[in-house]
Formats: sequence, C-alpha cells, structure tokens
Amino acid sequence: MPRTVVVLGVVSLLTDVSSDMIFPLLPAFLAARLPAQAPVLLGLMEGVADLISALIKYQSGVWADRARRLKPMVLLGYGLSSLMRPLMAFVTLAWHPVVIRALDRVGKGLRSSPRDALIAHSVSPEARGQAFGFHRGMDHAGAAVGSLAAMVLVAVGLRVEQVFFVAAVPGLLAVLAILLVREPSRPEPDAAPGATRALAPVPRRLAYYLVPITLFGVANSTDAFLLLKLTEEGAQPEFLPLAWLLLQAVKSAVSFPAGRLADRLGASRLVVTGWSLYALSYLALAWARGLTLTMIVIGVYGLYHALAEGAEKSLLTSLVPAEARGRAFGLYNGLTGGASLAAGLLFGLLWTSMGSTTAFVTAGALAGLSALLLVVLLPRARPPAEA
Repeated sequence: MPRTVVVLGVVSLLTDVSSDMIFPLLPAFLAARLPAQAPVLLGLMEGVADLISALIKYQSGVWADRARRLKPMVLLGYGLSSLMRPLMAFVTLAWHPVVIRALDRVGKGLRSSPRDALIAHSVSPEARGQAFGFHRGMDHAGAAVGSLAAMVLVAVGLRVEQVFFVAAVPGLLAVLAILLVREPSRPEPDAAPGATRALAPVPRRLAYYLVPITLFGVANSTDAFLLLKLTEEGAQPEFLPLAWLLLQAVKSAVSFPAGRLADRLGASRLVVTGWSLYALSYLALAWARGLTLTMIVIGVYGLYHALAEGAEKSLLTSLVPAEARGRAFGLYNGLTGGASLAAGLLFGLLWTSMGSTTAFVTAGALAGLSALLLVVLLPRARPPAEA
C-alpha cells in the first residue's frame, strides 16, 4: 500500500475519531442548551451543512484539476473542520450550531474531491479498489473508536462540552499527519507560461454512471434512521451507542478485504452487489420486529457500506482520464451530497406521514431500481476501448 494512501487513511481515522466523539452527543447537548429550538435546529443544521458541502465539492474538484498540488487543499479542508468542531462547546444562541456545522462541512467539501483524486493518482489501476476500501475502512474504524471514546469519557464523569474539547486532540493529530503525505507526480497538460491551464473535459458518457449513483443516493438515507428504528422496537437510549459501534465495526472490518475483492472481480460487481444488499436489508427492516432481528439485519446492512463505498470510487476512477479526476470526483461527491439531503427529507417525511414500513420499503425499492439501472447503463459509461 503506497505511503500516501496509508497516511490519508490514518488522517481519516483520526478525523472520524474527533467527529464521532461529538456527533452522537450533539442532539442531547443541544436539547439541554436550547430546549425549545433543538428539534428544528438539528434538521436545519444538517440540511444547511449537506447543501453547502454538496455545492463546494464540485468546485473543489475543478480547483483540484487546475492545481499543481493537491496536498494544500486537503490540508486546508481538514484544518478548517478540525478547528470548527470543538467550538460546539461554546454554543449559546440558535444560530451558533448552524454556522459551526456549516463551516465544518465547508472543510469537508474542500477536501473530499482533491483527497479522492490524490488516492487515485497514488495507486495503479489494479490496486484502486484496495486503496479506496482501505480508506473507507479506516474512516469507519475512526467512527467506532470515536463513539466508544465519547461513551467512556461521559461514563467517567466528563461533561459533554469537555468531551468536545478533548475531541480537538485527534483532530489536530489528523492535520499534522497530512504533513507526512508525499504527493505523487501527475501528468500536466501543455500550457504557455503564465497561461491558465486548459482542462480536459469530463467525458459526457460519465452521466450514464452518475444517474444511477444519484438515484441510489436518494434511496440512501442517514444511518440515524436505523437508531430510530431500534427505538421504535423498544431499545433504551443506553443501547443505541452499542448498536452504532456494531454497525461501524462491521463496516470497518469488511471494507479492506472488499476493496481487494473489487480489484479481483471488478468494482462494478461489488457496487451492484452492495446496492442489492442495501435494498434487501431495507425491505427486511420494513417488516423486522423485535430488537434481536432488527440488530441482525442492521449487521448485515453494514456489509453494503463495505462492499460498495470504496468500489464506487474505484469504478469512477476507471471511467475518466487522469486529468479530469478532480472534477469527476467533484461531480460524484456533489451529487451524492445533494441526494443525501433529498434522501433524508424523503425518508423522514414518509416515516412521519405513513410510518416506518413505508419509508423502508420505498428506500429499498429505489435502491433495487438503482442497481438494475447501473447494470443497464454502465456499458455506455465506459471508455470506448472497454465498452
């Protein structure tokens, strides 16, 4: 595994340790600080954050293709997020968490596309699935460690805002770790001295891949709804962090071997398999009753993340030339971010108005349709020599 990929994996792990020391505690914290406004604030905060992040991700991809170096953009993005997150401890007014969370996601928007392009440039085509699978596995491992750390710190007597301050430590370590990244050389288009670099166009055929990606994004609502499903089945509040840990552990344990499998069998097969597993899991959750059965289905559902997330990016890399990867990842990250906002609104509206069964069935059906659409459209998205 190239040093750049390993270091970026460590950066992602530390960042998610910091983030998930805060995020699981945030709803209760806001409810205590701003009790009358907390429900509205949570929805507004996440909606604004997702929208801003989605808008920035494409532009950061354009900048990544124009830039001679990607590392400074990655450093800026992680640095901004790490600086913003602990400021939640100082929230006293309703607009404070909205602005802090929005700036946190600005950092995510700035770093995501250049970071993904940097990973893609660092490995051979035969190892892309392994590289992206490793990165996603480290990401999920950080989420599990962060959640566990938050539980332990609260259990030993730290106040929630003190946990937020402690979360600054892994965030700072993540930023420092970026300094160890060695940026690989990239092919540069010819340009006259002082002239703006001409960008190779993103192939129009990529739309045949991005359409099913976006449709699946509309099906792929936040995993927080899984915790709500457990609550509906009678889970006590203290049980939910343990369920979250189980989900993150499954994602982390399987992501790296799944990435290697993608390199052997083809990334597209793992994407279709992962999306199909998502569809089946959500259909099962629609009718699952009782904590035991629901937890089993959630554990199986975690395999979707491991199978599909890294494979989606590996597949995207194979569909575009190297000089257009930044914008391609910008489109991918922007569309999936925007679709995530739509997914949360759709799922929440269906749950509120028609019940959880209808919400899970609808999302599962959309996921299954997305997998079928990908099988049909992907040949048109491939370069002519591969189609």
